[in-house]
Amino acid sequence: MIKHSFGFALSDENGRLTQVDRTVCELLGYEAAALLGRTLKALTHPDDWAACEELMGRLCEHDEPFSVANRYLRRDGTTVWAQAYLTRLTDAEGRATVSAMIRPVLPSPPPMLTPPQMIRPAMDRTLLAEPVRPVFRPVPGRTIN
Repeated sequence: MIKHSFGFALSDENGRLTQVDRTVCELLGYEAAALLGRTLKALTHPDDWAACEELMGRLCEHDEPFSVANRYLRRDGTTVWAQAYLTRLTDAEGRATVSAMIRPVLPSPPPMLTPPQMIRPAMDRTLLAEPVRPVFRPVPGRTIN
C-alpha cells in the first residue's frame, strides 16, 4: 500500500533514472532494477510531458528548481498523480544530477491544480504575496522580557 510519504529519485541530466527508493518503486509498481535507466519522459503521461520538458531544460541550463503535479505511468498501465520537486545537484566528480522528491497525490490532483496552474517554478515570486507577519496579542498577567 502506498503511503503519503515522499519518495526520492536521482537522474542524470538526460532524465535517465540512476537511483530510486522503495516509495518511488511502490508508486510506479516496478522493482528498482526495472526503473534504473528508464527516462522521466517514458514514465510521465504524454499529455503532461511537454510542459515538464520545458522546465527540465530550464533546470539543467539555468539551475532553476521547480515543482510539478503530473500523471505518471505505472507498470500495470494505469496512471497515478504525484507532486514532484526537482532540483539540480553536482556530485563529487562535478557531474550534474537531478534530484526529485515525489509525493503521491491520490487518487487525483487537488481541485486547485487545474492544467494551466499545475506547473510553476519553485521560486516563483508571484506565489509570494504578502510576507507573513506574526500577530502578538498580550496575555493578561504576563510580560515579555
